Amino acid sequence: MSDDLLREYERTRYVVLDDLGIARAHVGIGEVSDAIDAILADYGAASGVFITGWNPRSVLLDQDSNDDANARLEVDLDQAGSVILPHIGVGYDSEWEPEHGFFALDLAEAEAVELATAYGQNAIVIVERGRPARLVLTPIMNP
Repeated sequence: MSDDLLREYERTRYVVLDDLGIARAHVGIGEVSDAIDAILADYGAASGVFITGWNPRSVLLDQDSNDDANARLEVDLDQAGSVILPHIGVGYDSEWEPEHGFFALDLAEAEAVELATAYGQNAIVIVERGRPARLVLTPIMNP
């Protein structure tokens, strides 16, 4: 993985949205978020995974392609039995459009990595209640 790309992931803000698209809570890599913990507690969840279908391998795609990928991912997450909330990843670089995705509750790490890999994603972010958010690389970036 390039150091620049890793640095961008580490500087991104991972934001849980409400049904109206308004930010409810956010977290960065290595941070603990009381607001994220409160969302997890509200749903009786121990953890959540920030995952997206957008821009596989960090290659910019058009809106329709990204939306189609997220629609397929939503079906897969639903079939996995995970409660999902909308999220955006807001990069430090304002030139990079925020990526839409899902905050999938209590999705097992191995299953999350498998799904992310299937969608060409380099990494996911996992938050466990009371613990710092952590970046988990998929086999795409960590062969």
